[in-house]
Amino acid sequence: HTGTVSHVDTLLDKEGVTLTEILEQEDIIQECKSQNKKLVDFLTKQEVLSELLDLILQEPAEDVEEKLRFKLPNIASEVITCDVAQINENLSSDSALLDKLYAFLESPPPLNPLLTSFFSKAFGVLISRRPEQNWYSYQYTCLQVIEYIKSKPKFTELLLTHLGTSAVMDLLLRLITCV
Repeated sequence: HTGTVSHVDTLLDKEGVTLTEILEQEDIIQECKSQNKKLVDFLTKQEVLSELLDLILQEPAEDVEEKLRFKLPNIASEVITCDVAQINENLSSDSALLDKLYAFLESPPPLNPLLTSFFSKAFGVLISRRPEQNWYSYQYTCLQVIEYIKSKPKFTELLLTHLGTSAVMDLLLRLITCV
């Protein structure tokens, strides 16, 4: 990293910066992947994680131009799934956040295929063991999520309700193979 300060850093220094402003930065995913500390600290705040989940799980406003409607949800999905350990750990250890993910499955079918693919990817990241992941991190994320799933007797039933959506089928296969 040279002496250049990223736009993201500058923005994060701003009083009351919003998640939307951050997600609209061109280099947001790059900064995430390079584990920019300021950015990760911002993204792992409970209310920010909650907002990220809302973006990927809730149908965006109808009155937004089609091209833009799913722009932020797409970026939010990338951010959640770009494998930042702290993001995964904070998501998997917070039952309120897991409840948000779970509630998505409680919607009546058919689910929006794009939102479902975001949901599946987010959930998939939490239950997949990665080769570079240490045992502690694995225990901390995957096993907590699995315990959470076990505490929800209807989880499998809900997944089966949505099998018509291919992303749910993918997630089910991942659950079977990973877990």
